[in-house]
Amino acid sequence: MLTLPHTRLMERGAKLPALLLPAIYTMLGIIQLQDYFPWKHPFFLLSVIAMVLVCRIDHTRRGSTRCGWIALFFLLLSWQLPVFTFRYAVLITALFFVIEYFYGRLQPLAFITATLIAPAIDFVINVFSFPIRLWLTGMAGKLLAGINPAVTTSGNMILVGNNEFSVDTACMGLQMMLTSLLCGVMLIALYQRRYQKVLPVTGILVILMAVTGLNIIANLFRIILLVQFALPPETMAHDAMGIAALVVYVILPLIPGTRWMLQRYGKVRQPANPVKQPSLYGAVLQLVLSGGIIGGPLFITRVQTAGSETNPAVKHLPGYSYAKMDDHIIKQTSADALLYVKGIPGFYFTDHQPMICWKGSGFGFYRIQEVNIAGTKVYTAELKKENSTLYTAWWYESRTRRSSSQLEWRWDALCSGNNYYLVNITVEKGALLEPEIRRLLSTYLIQ
Repeated sequence: MLTLPHTRLMERGAKLPALLLPAIYTMLGIIQLQDYFPWKHPFFLLSVIAMVLVCRIDHTRRGSTRCGWIALFFLLLSWQLPVFTFRYAVLITALFFVIEYFYGRLQPLAFITATLIAPAIDFVINVFSFPIRLWLTGMAGKLLAGINPAVTTSGNMILVGNNEFSVDTACMGLQMMLTSLLCGVMLIALYQRRYQKVLPVTGILVILMAVTGLNIIANLFRIILLVQFALPPETMAHDAMGIAALVVYVILPLIPGTRWMLQRYGKVRQPANPVKQPSLYGAVLQLVLSGGIIGGPLFITRVQTAGSETNPAVKHLPGYSYAKMDDHIIKQTSADALLYVKGIPGFYFTDHQPMICWKGSGFGFYRIQEVNIAGTKVYTAELKKENSTLYTAWWYESRTRRSSSQLEWRWDALCSGNNYYLVNITVEKGALLEPEIRRLLSTYLIQ
């Protein structure tokens, strides 16, 4: 049993790690995650502001070890699956562990915000929201056709006479979604301070679900207004319309809704129990965790290096040159086509989405649609850059199955352990695309 002098001695000894560990974890985050976070993007600045706003500490409730066990779980997981998302999860939960152990308990908003600002969430929203983008195109086209019968839709394109509007441009890939969610979180934090109440987790989730619905509505009306007023991308009017849609259809309805939720379901903070002294096993957990985080990168680097030597077993097609590239990518070229087969290490990994890779090369995506060719659903699109146009298609393939659905192939990879690869074929002439797709679908490409 610890006596009062022993407890005071522990508290004095805890001052150094309470100050040193947050600095170490922050520096490790900057070093290890420099290629993970878009540091110069305005969204990162908004993320920092949101974290500062929501991080309220209850100083009367310190000594908690809940984040320590979560951080330890992610640490062990990151050693087996060395991906940036797990490294971020380790560092942020370890930082929260230091705060809760030495300073006081954090509110749920801090954990929700830390999740929302993770780049993996942005990837999930951009990739998995693609069916919603196509649905938005159809809905916007139907509504506009009621005003102007000349309006038609083709894939992700809205056609008005000789003018074409892409939902990827008009909707920005639903990129306002995370901005809207962060705005919702910050509004909750502000009203919690104003009314001195705390909203239960269920109430917070209800508000965030409402924000998601409002964001979809905002994007729908944004597309309609951009097309109706013929506002081209990369103009001030185009950007102003996006900001106006966010304010009118999301922020303004959210303000009274959040205020009502706090007044109706918020709970007044109860008088806190006496301060809990830091426990000895918690200090040991801090030591073990910090040692694993600081020494872990050497082990993680070795795992990544070993794993990077593996290349997908991809059939060498007749008439194509064959080259192995970095990141599990096989490149095959012929006189008429360019084929990339990109290995995905596991269901939990991000994939080299064509809509990301080709855009990084300066191409815009147009006429994106899901088509059925030889009994297989694939995505097709036009790539445009200055005066050049390419035609591309992609799908996911294993030794036994093919799919165009992110959920379908990831679920199958999780349940069956099948290794999946992204197949992306690109040609210069539109008439050649379907024959090349049929040729690949009739070939057992993945060996």
